[in-house]
Amino acid sequence: MQLIISEKPSTAKIIAAVVGAADKEYDGKEFCYKGNGYYVVNARGHLYSLGMPEDYGYSKVYRLDELPMFPTFELFPECDSTNGLRRIIAKLINLPEVESIICATDAGREGELVFRHIYNANKCTKPVYRMWCNSMTDEAIKKCLENLPPDSEFDGEYKSALAREQSDWLIGMNLSRLYGVMDNYPHRVGRVKTPVLSIIVQRDKEIESFSKTTSYRLEMDNGALSEQVYATKEEAEKVLAASKGTDANVQSAITENKSKNRPLLHSLTTLQQEANRVYGYTAKEVLEAVQSLYEKKFTTYPRTDCNYISEDMRGKVIAVVSKMVDREEYSERSRKLLGQALNFDSRIINNKAMEGHDHHAIIPEENTDSLDRLTERERNVYHLIVNRLLCAVDKPYTYSETNYDFWCNDVTYKLKTVKPLEMGWKAYDTETDEANNSDFSCAEGSTFIPGDIHIKVCETQPLKHFTDASLLSVMNNIDNRIEDEDLKTAVKGKGIGTEATRADVIEQLIEVGYAERKGKNIVSTPLGRDFINSLPESLKSLERTAEWEQTFNNIKEKGFDPDKFIDEIKAFVTSVVNYEKSPSRHREPLKYENPKAKQRETLGTCPRCGKNIFEGEKNFYCESGKDGCGFTVWKNDKFIEDSITPEHMKMLLSNKPVKLRAKAKDGKVFAAEYNLEDTGKYVNLKRVKAEKVSLGKCPKCGSDVYEGEKNFYCSAGRDKCDFSIWKEDRFNSITITAANVKDVLDGKPFYKVKKQVGGNPLKIKYVMSINGKYVNFKEANE
Repeated sequence: MQLIISEKPSTAKIIAAVVGAADKEYDGKEFCYKGNGYYVVNARGHLYSLGMPEDYGYSKVYRLDELPMFPTFELFPECDSTNGLRRIIAKLINLPEVESIICATDAGREGELVFRHIYNANKCTKPVYRMWCNSMTDEAIKKCLENLPPDSEFDGEYKSALAREQSDWLIGMNLSRLYGVMDNYPHRVGRVKTPVLSIIVQRDKEIESFSKTTSYRLEMDNGALSEQVYATKEEAEKVLAASKGTDANVQSAITENKSKNRPLLHSLTTLQQEANRVYGYTAKEVLEAVQSLYEKKFTTYPRTDCNYISEDMRGKVIAVVSKMVDREEYSERSRKLLGQALNFDSRIINNKAMEGHDHHAIIPEENTDSLDRLTERERNVYHLIVNRLLCAVDKPYTYSETNYDFWCNDVTYKLKTVKPLEMGWKAYDTETDEANNSDFSCAEGSTFIPGDIHIKVCETQPLKHFTDASLLSVMNNIDNRIEDEDLKTAVKGKGIGTEATRADVIEQLIEVGYAERKGKNIVSTPLGRDFINSLPESLKSLERTAEWEQTFNNIKEKGFDPDKFIDEIKAFVTSVVNYEKSPSRHREPLKYENPKAKQRETLGTCPRCGKNIFEGEKNFYCESGKDGCGFTVWKNDKFIEDSITPEHMKMLLSNKPVKLRAKAKDGKVFAAEYNLEDTGKYVNLKRVKAEKVSLGKCPKCGSDVYEGEKNFYCSAGRDKCDFSIWKEDRFNSITITAANVKDVLDGKPFYKVKKQVGGNPLKIKYVMSINGKYVNFKEANE
């Protein structure tokens, strides 16, 4: 038997169907597919991670004296909601009949990391093979399964991904805690996030400081502009007055036939940029939509930074375009393309350009069934992918361009006109062309009287705020912002972050309050600008981030030692921590708070220092800050089912117990009361022991009788008195309550109502009967 582990449920389902694993075997709510010599099971993204600082013995409370934190990394379960998946995968991995494992996670370094963490966490030593599949069609999966290389061939992918994960932990955990303590704010500092925020802040500053200048030119009614620029309107008006009714001489008319080549196929970034420009979708929305399209087998693997396909995919593209003939919206266009022959050149098929890329460009699959069931966003993103492919294999756009020089009243005017010759791919371009498609035509040496000449006001324009599209472009082409020529060359075409993570970088900057969306624009908030201004330059350095990105590639492709890189990261983190702790460092505290944050409500007085207690994102904390008392209560406790609410906290601070649901060792949930317990270092929730209430005196020995979980018992204990009343009386088919016991201990009967078949309910009187060691109840006649 072979065990196939995929990354998501949807891909497991597809693979199971291909290999013939038709049966399902359940383990609780989770299941795997089985059949034809295979088990097929899925993860759900990352099931294991490097954990949190507290997993390594560091305090949950942010403490400066614990920084920097350099643990020996281990693997920890990612979240409780995936416990079932971890359990069933562990069982399958350890089955004696499972002789080998096939890694079928996403074909990329993150997919490799997802699998290796599962493999290593289960201490597995069984041989592993890799299904590196860029497409989820049945044919592609079958082809991959026919020739499975050992997973060791992808060690570079794993080591690169692990180095990225560990470096992000060391930078993010240490520096987020460092500045979190210093500012009493839940900061998120990151290897990529912080430099990107710096770029946004710098752009916003440039826009704010922009000073507009105005100049004037003369413009003819055909669009020709004066070469002369006038500093004042009065100067332009004088020339205009003298030009009225004057002939214009055509001094030059040069016509050239030109062409504009087709766009490249889509990578994830170019798709996100176009979808943002055309539909206003955010980068994250596009990633989610195209990932769904891939899992539904409508497109190839989406998380790619490549714009080309390989020679062996020529037939696939022909088949896709042929299939589009069946779709009404693409039918006529596809027939035309097939009739004129698809344009395959190095802009489409380019094996050399694919070197260094894990995946080819995003293209549609042959599957066109059920497109109408897609969401509106999925349909729109799918259309952009199809349109880009059809544009890429179309003819170039050809046009004639004429450049004119006119002379009128000692003023030279220039005009460029464009006349399409063959539209080709341009007929379907989603981007409007600003060229002057004018029918104006005149010969060199001729004259004409301009219909109108007027003054055109020309104002310099500031840079535009970033959008998802333009910010992705900056991250993808970071070499344009680097001055060092060697580094510029090294990172050209690679950028910072990955195709898959750039969307999350943008969203996290917005989530934590450093940036916000205004329409399509992404702008920094006062908090974001304030925070960036407070950081040392080393944390904002694009060059340093680009160097790290280059190192990841060197680990993957050139065998660079990842341990050496991690040592460099540790040295960097140490330098930043020591710098901020230095007595000579005078960093101003932030002036602004998260614009999305609710107004802070005082929940009570700190029992340690008397200052105010406020609600944080994950905890309740004292306002005394980094140098204060350290009082913190976390909202979630692994032993308690309910989260602590602000109302709970108010009661606890008032020395009132709160009732919460907790889970016993056997998994049963029970309700109990809790109050605060301060150990000096930690503040915990401590269960309040319930005060027992006597229901009466034992008829055998005179001791008190109390209620237990399943019975009512004598406090004298089993060794001295065996009096016991079970709550469930199976002989009489009745339930005995505390009120019933209290009555019988007082010498009174109690009553139960029983339903009669076909008759009225019957009220029955019961009295207690003690027969030796047994306590029974019997019906009493009135």
